[in-house]
Amino acid sequence: MSDETDAAEMNLREAALSSGELWIREGSASLKQTKRGLDLVYFGIGLVVVSILAALYLLLTSRLPIVSMTVLPFVGLLGYLMIFVGPILCLAVPEESGTRGLLVGSAVGLSANLIYYGTDFFDPGFLTMPMRLFLKLASVVGLILFVLFIKKLTMYINRPDLTAKAQYLLVTTVLLLMGVWLVYFLEHLRIFFNVSPLIITTGIILALVIYTYIVGSIKEELISPS
Repeated sequence: MSDETDAAEMNLREAALSSGELWIREGSASLKQTKRGLDLVYFGIGLVVVSILAALYLLLTSRLPIVSMTVLPFVGLLGYLMIFVGPILCLAVPEESGTRGLLVGSAVGLSANLIYYGTDFFDPGFLTMPMRLFLKLASVVGLILFVLFIKKLTMYINRPDLTAKAQYLLVTTVLLLMGVWLVYFLEHLRIFFNVSPLIITTGIILALVIYTYIVGSIKEELISPS
């Protein structure tokens, strides 16, 4: 009798769960692939941050210029490739989550990073300044769309605490990245001068670190309970 009661209570609890909560609980193949996509974005951003910091250190100390000009750009390019592939893997999310459009837009925007850094790696000097600005702005849009995907995903799995983090990430990402690229844009228009590259780089790194932290927090929630 007790077993039947427990089973009935369990069925009632499961019936009260949203489809997103059931998706997490069931640990389906689509859940695992979505987590792999978030893993790629997480570690891809980590590679980009490491390559930027290492390049800055080597350039400022004038050590191993060959490494800073060849190996580190390749590491950064690999990171951007992982960031691009991540949203594509996340397309495994259930259609009812309403996030697939955001993922497609994010992947298109983030592909700009591959074009930008891939072209610079294999054919430096090919990209004109307008092309560079367009590609960088496209990549910023891609990042923002991915944050919107994360926010909508947290709403789908009914985690308001994670939704609040995603909202914070969205606001922070928009403010930091737009501010950084506004400075970058104005500098190249000669509206003001002598902006230290460290200001732009610091802003980018700060945004990426926050981005990595939030993505890491959310991807851990996609582990199906045992």
